[in-house]
Amino acid sequence: MMALGFLSVLSAGLLMGILHAFDPDHVMTMSSLGARPDARGATARYALSWGVGHGGILVIAALALLLFDVPMPETLPKGAERFVGVILIAAGGSLALALWRSRGGDQPPSSLRSKAPFLIGMVHGTAGSAAVFALLPIGLLSPLLGVLYVLVFSSGVLIGMMGFGHGLDRVQTLIATQARTLDKPLRGSVAVLAIGMGSYWLVGA
Repeated sequence: MMALGFLSVLSAGLLMGILHAFDPDHVMTMSSLGARPDARGATARYALSWGVGHGGILVIAALALLLFDVPMPETLPKGAERFVGVILIAAGGSLALALWRSRGGDQPPSSLRSKAPFLIGMVHGTAGSAAVFALLPIGLLSPLLGVLYVLVFSSGVLIGMMGFGHGLDRVQTLIATQARTLDKPLRGSVAVLAIGMGSYWLVGA
């Protein structure tokens, strides 16, 4: 009975993780990164990197908190929350600049840009850590099982973001082949939305 109840808790954690991947700031940041002319077809790979960064920081924080009773400094999630707004503005501005400079030829992303999703995922994970641990059903779990719960939640986030990244790649390929005149305007709209959301995020942080 206890095992069945714990499996239910893990299943709920997995589902919550999948839904968490589709938070507006996550989706807009990934859309901005994937919409760059030099990142065509790379969104799924970016999503994997982002998910590993997001989950990795949460698991490290869970290990520190639950096993060693070392909480994450309270100012860190708050600072990361504000930095999410900066990232959104930077991603939107970078996308707008790349589109303006683009001459129609797609180039592979630089090695530095390829590493950016992992670091951004870590920032998003840090920003959301307070909410994740606030919802952690600690009363039902031992410290080790609590870490397992966070690992399952993070796996759900990875699954959700990978699904989004794969879907965005497919949509962008379809637009590029079937409705090429809409390609650049839609990417430009993503840039504007990212900058707008980032500005709003900073005001509300």
